[in-house]
Amino acid sequence: MIADTTLMFAKAYGIYFLVVGLALLACPSRFRTWYEDILSESRRVLFGGTISLLIGCFIIATHHIIVMDWPVIITLIGYWGVASGAGCLISDKFITLFKPMIKSSDLVYRLSGVAWLLLGVFLAFQGF
Repeated sequence: MIADTTLMFAKAYGIYFLVVGLALLACPSRFRTWYEDILSESRRVLFGGTISLLIGCFIIATHHIIVMDWPVIITLIGYWGVASGAGCLISDKFITLFKPMIKSSDLVYRLSGVAWLLLGVFLAFQGF
């Protein structure tokens, strides 16, 4: 039986990734500009890192499920939040790892949109 928290996170992240995937498919230039804005202002990196760290910690605290099945995706999202948030807060160089995305083509953004969309469909299907 799947835990209620797993289903709740699957629903929420399913919807979130669906919307992000559609947005990346529809308007990749908007995300490129967003990356440029983030890289140009360190306070945005600190704010984003703080939010990412908090959400990641919350997910791990409420959903630390390590299994060889789809619920581990939720736990890995939590660990990604902690790692990326900590990286943004600890090192001012961490965010430069995302610099290649600025110069990426629309095709790269759209392909990542397809990946996010598929993940969203999968999680939503599991959750609902």
